[in-house]
Amino acid sequence: MGRKIALDFGIKRTGIAITDEMNIIASGLTTVDSKDLMTFLEKTVAEKNVDTIVLGEPKRLNSEDSHITQNVRYLKEDLEKKF
Repeated sequence: MGRKIALDFGIKRTGIAITDEMNIIASGLTTVDSKDLMTFLEKTVAEKNVDTIVLGEPKRLNSEDSHITQNVRYLKEDLEKKF
């Protein structure tokens, strides 16, 4: 069973968390410049045996899209193509 990695995307930086080997606990891993995210993920997915990427979808309190939601959707498309 592979690990799960979670992304909290931002225009400048992306927060990254990862589960332990048994997928019981997720802990903060690092923050990377968003422009370097794909390179970081390629390396980390291979090194850490990641089988799932979870991407947070930003919403306002009233459930409407936030100012960054469309950027996250573009990232989702890129992740689906790459992984």
